[in-house]
Amino acid sequence: MLLLLLALVSASPDTLQLSLGQALDIAMKRSPAKTEASVSRLTSGIRIGQGINALLPAPSGSLAYGNTTTKSPLFPDSNFTTRGWTGTLTVNQVVFDPHVFAGVATSFVNAGFYGYDARDKEARLVYDVTQGYLNLLGSVLLRDAAASALDRASDNLRLNDEKLRLGAASRIDVMRSQVAQSQAKINLLSANSALASVNAAFLATAGIGENVVVKPTETLAAPASLVVEDPDKLLVDIEQQNLSVKQARSTNTAATINTIGAVGQILPSVSVFWSSKYEDPSMPKSIKAWDQKDVVSTGIGLSFPLLDPKTYALDIASAVAGSRQARASALSARYQLRASATTAILGYQQAQQTYEYAKANLDLNQELYRLAAEQQRLGAISLIDFFSVETALEQANATYITALTDTYIQAAQISYLLGRTSPQAK
Repeated sequence: MLLLLLALVSASPDTLQLSLGQALDIAMKRSPAKTEASVSRLTSGIRIGQGINALLPAPSGSLAYGNTTTKSPLFPDSNFTTRGWTGTLTVNQVVFDPHVFAGVATSFVNAGFYGYDARDKEARLVYDVTQGYLNLLGSVLLRDAAASALDRASDNLRLNDEKLRLGAASRIDVMRSQVAQSQAKINLLSANSALASVNAAFLATAGIGENVVVKPTETLAAPASLVVEDPDKLLVDIEQQNLSVKQARSTNTAATINTIGAVGQILPSVSVFWSSKYEDPSMPKSIKAWDQKDVVSTGIGLSFPLLDPKTYALDIASAVAGSRQARASALSARYQLRASATTAILGYQQAQQTYEYAKANLDLNQELYRLAAEQQRLGAISLIDFFSVETALEQANATYITALTDTYIQAAQISYLLGRTSPQAK
């Protein structure tokens, strides 16, 4: 991973040029969120193993050395002591047990829960990195726009200084140019500060521990290409595919199974066992030695949980309460997702429309600025009117940049709600 980072460093030791794909590759290897996803995936496998293990034979064994003191049957006032080894080896196999069977089914459902959790963490990481990268790209574009505005303000100041020297401009025109340059410097300072903050946030999200300045290499020439032809159908797709809702459904299913298992304990549980007991003064040195001295027992065991009605009733009550809570949580997750998805879809549609308006507005302001610059050169427009046109162009450019990046951020959010673990294509 360090070699990858070193290979990507270009202009200076503290500058890192990254495409969105490279940023996602780094995050998938270094971000703590990726580690959390791996842990959830491992937990999913553990839950499956626990479920299978409950159905397999359960061996147990012990070996002990001790003294046994008993009274003599012929001489009650005397005792005799025996010393020796005692060992047991037992194997139990469940044949029928509602509680065990419910636990097995629950373990598989919980495995699915942690599987969804792992995918959700990965999808969230993709969204967070994509959002952070686009915010960084937008901040870079806004900083560059602020730098260009400062250059224009500085050029205007130099021009008016020269005009003042030649007597073609007044002192107030020069002062207005100085004010415009000062404001441009303030705007550039704010843009650099915002860029530094966004850069730090991106480094944390992507799991980059080095203190580097990331330079995005992506170019956004057009808005995101996500097509929302039928918002209602997209909303249904999100409700069906969203990973958080699937987790809530898994929890509800597990709670229902636990309730069935608790009620099923009215039936007796059945198991078969095989037991070998060893007793001898000498410690068994081999399997053959144990086999010569042991006593083997086999049989069927029955357990009747209903003989303890208080515990049985409390188990059912607890399971029913847990099931109702899980059902309410699943329903709440569905309602909250529907609200979030509706907001995301409306946000994306608004971002697309805002981009169209911002693009048209920028084109108009660029043409207006071109005409105003020509008129200002000819002296046909006042300096204050020219500065007004220039300020409007800067605002239109900033609005355009924000609207453009917002279309990709909104598309990435919809992609996350759909449970996708790959970035939304352009």
